[in-house]
Amino acid sequence: MRLFFFGFLFVLAACGSSGPIFEDDIADPPVLYTNGDIDPFRGRVPQDRSILYATEREPATDRPYGDTSAGILRVGRASMRLGLPDLSTADLIQFTLQENRPRVLPVRVIGVEEFGPLQASRHPAADPALFAGDALAVDRRFADAVNARIAAAPGDDIVIYIHGAQSDFQNPLLVASEMRHFSGYANTFIGYAWPAGTSLFDYLDDTEEASVGAFQLRRFIKYLASETNARRIHLVAYSAGTRMVTEALGQYGLEFKSASAARIRQTLKLGQVVLISSDADPKRLGAYLIDGADRIPEQLTLYQSTRDLALNLSSFLFRGSGRLGQSSRTPLPPHIQTFLRSYPNLTLIDVTDAERSNTANGHRYLRESPWVASDLIASLTFGLSAEARGLVPSTDLTRWVFPADYPDRVRRAVLDARPDLRRSIN
Repeated sequence: MRLFFFGFLFVLAACGSSGPIFEDDIADPPVLYTNGDIDPFRGRVPQDRSILYATEREPATDRPYGDTSAGILRVGRASMRLGLPDLSTADLIQFTLQENRPRVLPVRVIGVEEFGPLQASRHPAADPALFAGDALAVDRRFADAVNARIAAAPGDDIVIYIHGAQSDFQNPLLVASEMRHFSGYANTFIGYAWPAGTSLFDYLDDTEEASVGAFQLRRFIKYLASETNARRIHLVAYSAGTRMVTEALGQYGLEFKSASAARIRQTLKLGQVVLISSDADPKRLGAYLIDGADRIPEQLTLYQSTRDLALNLSSFLFRGSGRLGQSSRTPLPPHIQTFLRSYPNLTLIDVTDAERSNTANGHRYLRESPWVASDLIASLTFGLSAEARGLVPSTDLTRWVFPADYPDRVRRAVLDARPDLRRSIN
């Protein structure tokens, strides 16, 4: 068992970082854009490319935030740089949409400005000294910052990215910044940094932290829903971060069990909830759905794979219970098929056939697969259903899969929905 555990940690090393990482290479462009027909920017590349953030991490002396939990949320803004300092906006657009780039394009955190502790995250066990003075000033300032971005963007939705295990504070900022760029700056993105560790040996502690963190995530969503002008709030969670989101949905399901659908929409404004490479227990999510969690978001989407080695090992570590992000080409038992179909806003997507979905042990297809990236954009940014954006049903009709001609399908779908994005020919 000890030998297996060390092997498991080795595999997880491909899924996270080993220390503070302030920079990463921008992912290859979504296949949606690589034939040159679609221009996602249409002149909308803001000079201010900073990313808003919320974190439950304690501040640190050698970096903005460490790996321990503060029990409350701090919010602020991180200054980001996409590309190199000498790169013009036009070149940034050109190079980020090229398959074979002439130069390395980094995305980097170049500064962090904390606004302070969020009053909406305060609870009886929190240190009162943290909220001295005008405690609501931080809440107002962050809401104003969100509203300013909503006003400047063509879309009025918020997208919160929640990272996985073995990740530092900067990780969700880097990924959220990249996602915001490839979405054409259509909506407002927030990086949510929960107190995961950066050591190979932190995985089990991280899974505990992720589940406990659902308490503050629920408060943050309610705060954004009530204090900002967002029309909807979308959650995109990766790997162990999906534990936090499934716990939050389960707790919301019980809290709003007797509430009307209209009250749920008004109080939470949750649009799409996307779980990617999830290492959560599927039985737990199933119980939450039975308890009413399906009523909380407008749409719940699970991206799964048959080739996710990290989840295979995670499943073994948790006594072979299976993980939510695992898929199978074997038809599910009839009673399970019936159960899944009873939730019309639940969508399962098998990425096994998506290009480069097996890169990095099959666990990092969110950033490694240009097909998966395109599917997420077509769903979140353009609001296209699985069928509308080119996916096809599995043989047992419980999942959606990627056909061989998916690139052409998704491009046609987006241009049909948004003909104004067709690149003009000079």
